[in-house]
Amino acid sequence: MNLVIIDYGSGNLRSVENAFKNSIRTNNLKVTVKVTNSLNIISKADYLVLPGVGSFPDCKKGLQKIDGLIDLLTNQVIYKRKKFLGICVGMQLMVNSSLEKQNTLGFGWLNGKFKKIKTNGLDYLGREYKIPHMGWNNLQIKDKNHPLLKNITENEQYYFVHSYGLENYEQDQIKAYTNYSVNIPAIIGKENYVGVQFHPEKSGNSGQKFIYNWLKWLP
Repeated sequence: MNLVIIDYGSGNLRSVENAFKNSIRTNNLKVTVKVTNSLNIISKADYLVLPGVGSFPDCKKGLQKIDGLIDLLTNQVIYKRKKFLGICVGMQLMVNSSLEKQNTLGFGWLNGKFKKIKTNGLDYLGREYKIPHMGWNNLQIKDKNHPLLKNITENEQYYFVHSYGLENYEQDQIKAYTNYSVNIPAIIGKENYVGVQFHPEKSGNSGQKFIYNWLKWLP
């Protein structure tokens, strides 16, 4: 199987590549990994990973600079049903739009809009919640039977860095939340495509569990 990590000028590409290669090597999986922006190579991939670091509109512009990439992704994921993982802004791009900086359209694969996180009250240490939400948080697992969450408990923590959370979503698209003053969708998806608001490549052993589950997932 061929896995492609899409290089469009945004994302912790080396960290993501190393995290996937580590899981593949540790679990003796027969998967090759390429980091590329070549439409030809992307079209031949079995698995697709879209990282994303920075603002939603900047990431969208980066994708648009590679002529035909967004249309190709939609064709490969929605129509050819290839397995897809969006990470952080890569996850955010899967929905209708985001209000970060300006109203910007996403891919529209899932319903929802990203809006600035509204904090309320104090955290468990009596401190005011700060934006961006940056650091380690537990998951509140909604879909406990989903293969992506096999052997993952609510005691484990994942690394988040973001200021915007998903709103106006459909409940059946949510696989897990995290709580940061309010419940924020942390894993969203449908059929063969899924996105995570956290960074599995920066989440240690818990991140490796998720990556392994995704690699083994047969949607």
